[in-house]
Amino acid sequence: MHTLFYHSAFGRRLLSLLLAAAMLPVLTACSAADASEDLTQGEGDAISAEEPTIKEPYDPLAPVIPETPGPKKSDAEENSGEGGDTAQSGSETDEDASAPSEQGPYDYSAPVPESAAVDDSYFSDAVFIGDSRTEGFMLYAGPSEASYLTAVGLMVDTIFTEPYIKQGDKKVTVMDALAGMDFSKVYLMLGVNELGWVYGSIFQEYYGRIVDKIREINPDAVIYIQSILPVTAERDAAGSIYNNSRILEFNGLLKELCQEKEVYYVNVAEAVADESGCLPEDDSFDGVHLLPDACKVWLDYLKTHTVEG
Repeated sequence: MHTLFYHSAFGRRLLSLLLAAAMLPVLTACSAADASEDLTQGEGDAISAEEPTIKEPYDPLAPVIPETPGPKKSDAEENSGEGGDTAQSGSETDEDASAPSEQGPYDYSAPVPESAAVDDSYFSDAVFIGDSRTEGFMLYAGPSEASYLTAVGLMVDTIFTEPYIKQGDKKVTVMDALAGMDFSKVYLMLGVNELGWVYGSIFQEYYGRIVDKIREINPDAVIYIQSILPVTAERDAAGSIYNNSRILEFNGLLKELCQEKEVYYVNVAEAVADESGCLPEDDSFDGVHLLPDACKVWLDYLKTHTVEG
């Protein structure tokens, strides 16, 4: 009977259903075990991963708490570190650059101040240009190493036009003669013959042209303009054009010219003048020109009033 039940179609189907029902708990247990094993392996990967950031939900009614700023860095702290040394060095440079100069610009209208005495070799590259007064200086006291371009009656206009200087078998003007010479310094003494000129401004203008021409010949030359020497009291009182008030006026014009042209004013007049501002009677044979001893005083003054040693 059992055999007949098994071999019948109905029996085989019923048996299959019974076996499937019996296996269902076992299959369920196996699926649970496999799922548990997969979950364990997934936990290891999750632990090693970065945990997600959890943000609080925005609350529009919550008070805003500002950040408290840290202490402000000083300039020194900001400049410290890389580049700090450069900033400090730059600060020192600015300070040095803004420091006032110990010696201001030269006042060319003021007389050259007293300086250490030089010897005659200082004048070895100098040229003395002047009228008969400079001729007397050359004869009685002038340094032998210096050069001289002088003429009796020389004036600030004829220096360009009259051929006073002999060169070989011909004569040339003073300025033409100067153009052919080597020199580094020029001493000018002109003005006594121009005291009778009506307009002192013309005298000043021509004198300025002389300075300009010298600079054209030698731009680096040191140019000294010497003050016009005074005359004696007797000559001053004679009422001629040779008077000390006129000389003072012209010397004022020379100071202005020195300032304009930036050349040096040498006040040799103070070396030979007495307390009243006149040339002592004993120092001149005609009230205008100097005797040898006075010329030596003139030279001593030049030696102690230079702008380079």
